[in-house]
Amino acid sequence: MDKQFTLKLQEWMATPAEKRDYEQGALFLLQLTNNKILYRNISRDPKRHADFIEFKINRYLQYRLQDLTHEEVQDMQRKVDSIAVEHALDKAPAATSEQGYTPSTEAEQFRAGKRADHDTLPAEIQALFVENADIMRKMRELHLQLRNLSTANATCPDSDRYPFLKELIELDKRYHRNWQAYDNFKPEHTESSATASLGQGGVATTSLPSAQAEVVINEEARQLQKNILRQINLAKGRYKKQPSEKLKASIADLYGQLTAPSDALSTELKELGII
Repeated sequence: MDKQFTLKLQEWMATPAEKRDYEQGALFLLQLTNNKILYRNISRDPKRHADFIEFKINRYLQYRLQDLTHEEVQDMQRKVDSIAVEHALDKAPAATSEQGYTPSTEAEQFRAGKRADHDTLPAEIQALFVENADIMRKMRELHLQLRNLSTANATCPDSDRYPFLKELIELDKRYHRNWQAYDNFKPEHTESSATASLGQGGVATTSLPSAQAEVVINEEARQLQKNILRQINLAKGRYKKQPSEKLKASIADLYGQLTAPSDALSTELKELGII
């Protein structure tokens, strides 16, 4: 369906009746119906047939808007399907903090993505880690409601599915934003990062701003790589239990974002047939 043409019809219908170009309206009907006889009849005096042209165009427009909405919901459903694969929303929650379980050992906390300096972080940053557990629970509940909705009604209308799909997509965005903020947070030090030192003649010198900027950039890149690796490890565990083409493609895509993957990871993914 031509979305631009649908927008033109909407603009035409939104134009006040006294300002509408009914000759253009007749052309729109020709495009919609491909009925040349009808076009010849109404194009001789379009304003005389104004009510008929408006009625027919509005009728076709409503059909097209319904199709457009259905297409948008289908796109949202595909996004949710991808999110469900990434987080294994249709599986029983694993014992990790992101599903609401608090790891007991240091090793478990690391696997769950908890920073080694978590307890020294500001409360608002620690809260992001905790909030993601709640977000994951909500995402699982929404996904379950969607599945039940589809099971109960095979012809489930788009209007019923839309709010669940929209909220789940928004929660996933928030979930990733929280991880990014949590992983990339840099604690402030009491000493200035540009430590003063005495140079020749007793003149104080400081580290160059460009060098500081490079350190910041390198740290952000390192945290990003760490986040990607965490996602790979979580997805890899799910893939071992239940392989799927979608999950395989997701892991391969994440692997391609690593700048220097370890030999051990590369070997393991090759053995699993992922890369």
